[in-house]
Amino acid sequence: MYVRKRGDVWQAVIKRKNLPSIQKTFPLKGQAETWGYSTQVAIANGSWIDPRESRSMLISDILDLYKADIEKFEVMDKSKAHKLDMVRRYFGHIVVHELQANEIMNFAAERSKTVKPSTLGKNLYFFKQAIVNAELLHGLKLVERPIDNAIKILTDRKIIAQSEERDRRLEGNEWERLMDEAGTHWIRPMLEIAVESGMRQGEIHALEWKNINFEKSTIGLWRKNRKAVGGKKWHVIPMWKGVREVLLRLSNESRKGSTVFCVKRASSISDKFARMCTKLGIVDLRFHDLRHEAISRMFEVRKMPVEQVRLVSGHSSLDQLSRYVNLRAEDLVD
Repeated sequence: MYVRKRGDVWQAVIKRKNLPSIQKTFPLKGQAETWGYSTQVAIANGSWIDPRESRSMLISDILDLYKADIEKFEVMDKSKAHKLDMVRRYFGHIVVHELQANEIMNFAAERSKTVKPSTLGKNLYFFKQAIVNAELLHGLKLVERPIDNAIKILTDRKIIAQSEERDRRLEGNEWERLMDEAGTHWIRPMLEIAVESGMRQGEIHALEWKNINFEKSTIGLWRKNRKAVGGKKWHVIPMWKGVREVLLRLSNESRKGSTVFCVKRASSISDKFARMCTKLGIVDLRFHDLRHEAISRMFEVRKMPVEQVRLVSGHSSLDQLSRYVNLRAEDLVD
C-alpha cells in the first residue's frame, strides 16, 4: 500500500497480486493512510467487501431507500428529514462498505461545534436506522457496522446524549419585551397562541382554518403519537379566550389560504424567536419553552386537574407530562 498526492488530494493505493488495485481519494494524507491500513487489515482477515459488488450501495442511496420506505405509510417528519440531509451532505458520496468509524467521529467533531449533543445524537441514530433498514429490506450485507462503535464511544464520552430536560420559564418582564419587539410581525400571534394553548411550534405552523370551530370554541390538530397508526393521532383542544381573540383577528385581517399562517418552514419560527431574544439580551429562552410556560399556567392559574391538562397538552402519560410542568415553589405558598 502507498499514498500519493494528486493535485489537491491524496490517494491511497493497495496493490494485490493478480487482482485489480484498490484506490480511494481523500482531502487529507492522514485520512488516506488510515483508510489504506484499515482496508489492508480487512482484506487480511476476510472481512473486506469489494465496493464494486452489486450489493454495495452509496450512502445517499441508502438514505433514499429509507425515506421511501417510511413514506409508504406516512410523510417523513421534517425535522428527521433535515437531520438526514446533514448526513447526506457529509457521507452521501461514500460507498457504505467503505465507511470507517473514524469518518463518523470526524463528522461528530465538526457537528458538535454548532449543535447540542441531543441533536448530534439524532443525526447518528437516524443514520443507523437507515443502514439497518437497508440490511433488513434491501439485501445490504455488512460484516460490521462502524456506526455502532462510533455511537458507543460518543455516548460514553457524553458527546451525544438524550434531549435535556428544561425548566426555563418566562421571567420578569420578558413577555412584555418580546411582545414589544414582535410588533406587527407574523410571529406575534404565534407567540400569543403558544403561551395560551401550549401548542407546539409545528402544530401552530400547520394550523388549518377548516379545523378551527369558532361555534364550539375548539381546535383540531394532528399530534405525534408513537402508538398510533402512522405515528400521529387526532386531537381536539379547547380554544380559550386569548387564542380565540388572536384567531378571530387573523381571520378578519388576512385569510388568504387553507392554513392560518403563511410561513414556509416551521423552523423559521424558532429562528426568528432566537434572533429576538439575542437582540433583547434574553438568555437561554427557546420558543418551545413557551409550551412549558403554558402547561405550568394550566395548573397554577387555571387550577386544572391533571387529566384535563393531559387532554389539552396531548401527552400520553403522566411521566411525559411531568417534564413540561415547571411549577415555582413561591407560587405554592399560602
